[in-house]
Amino acid sequence: MSRVLLIRHGETHGYFDDVGLTEHGEEQCRAKATELAGDLPTGARVAMVHAPTARATATARTLREVLAARRDDLDLGDLRPDVRFDSLQFLHGGAARESSGVAAHRLRFSANGTPAPDWVRAYDQFDTDYGAGSRLGGPIDRWMTLVGLHFEPPQVIAYRAWAGIRAQDPDMITLVASHSALLRGFAAAALGHDPGEPRNLEHVDVVVDGDHARVAFRGEHVDVEVPTELPPWLDPSYLDAEERAARPW
Repeated sequence: MSRVLLIRHGETHGYFDDVGLTEHGEEQCRAKATELAGDLPTGARVAMVHAPTARATATARTLREVLAARRDDLDLGDLRPDVRFDSLQFLHGGAARESSGVAAHRLRFSANGTPAPDWVRAYDQFDTDYGAGSRLGGPIDRWMTLVGLHFEPPQVIAYRAWAGIRAQDPDMITLVASHSALLRGFAAAALGHDPGEPRNLEHVDVVVDGDHARVAFRGEHVDVEVPTELPPWLDPSYLDAEERAARPW
């Protein structure tokens, strides 16, 4: 039996690029770590996993620092990035790329009087300010219902999350600093409805027991089968951590 907590990162400076946490975001992380310090069982072995983004890495780092300071009985693992828990992906240049990095590329793009390429129009349909509006959840609301050809669909992100969860050590409690899209797509697939935008440092609790798991979020609990078969339209290499390594522009 294993337990995995999917935790949304702290407040970030915006989604115009892959940037770190605000001072308030760091405070959120410290508060979450204090909460976890009161809940984790004595002597627990804890894996510290995070998406490769700056905001998720900073979240995991602060969580670990506070847990280490408050609980000397915990066996805390080193910080470990895992692309399976990465942020929402965007198809650009034939590769799946982290969406806030694509936003930065979009803002540097100049059409010079020529028609904007499809990928630019696709991103602009998703988000138009890459900052304040994103923090309110509007773009992700649209992503949950909009059919597009560039953004990773919610059901695919749910399969990606499950692949990461299945790869964790069953003898450890795994804390995963991740992103709202991953939490939301995963929770929606398990609960059967869209629970809405996760708040910063809110988490989805997953307890895996063999081929079944209990998923808990915002007071709802559901027992599900752990997906081990992929649909034929999803390339298995997309869910492979090594195959999904970050690619340069």
